[in-house]
Amino acid sequence: MKPILIKPLFTEKAIALSQKKNKQVGYTYVFKVHRDATKPEIRKAVEERYGVQVAEVRTALLPAKIRHRYTRKGIQESRLSSYKKAYVRLVSGQQLNLYENL
Repeated sequence: MKPILIKPLFTEKAIALSQKKNKQVGYTYVFKVHRDATKPEIRKAVEERYGVQVAEVRTALLPAKIRHRYTRKGIQESRLSSYKKAYVRLVSGQQLNLYENL
């Protein structure tokens, strides 16, 4: 069995989304998920792990990136692999505490 949720993402955009609440729906949280995970699988995994109700799941498949490092021996290139992230919006009135244990 593949792990659906790999880890929550703590970027500036993700933290801003988790603190901003829409009028009709709840807060949005961002997770790094398995590349083959589908939206219903992500919804079920979040509901089981955190005990909340999910209103909507949006996914984004991010491309691989080439990073350059300048060293004494010249320019070195490394490759960061692609990954999938999920924007999970909760039902109004529900919230997660992902940032307590940082």
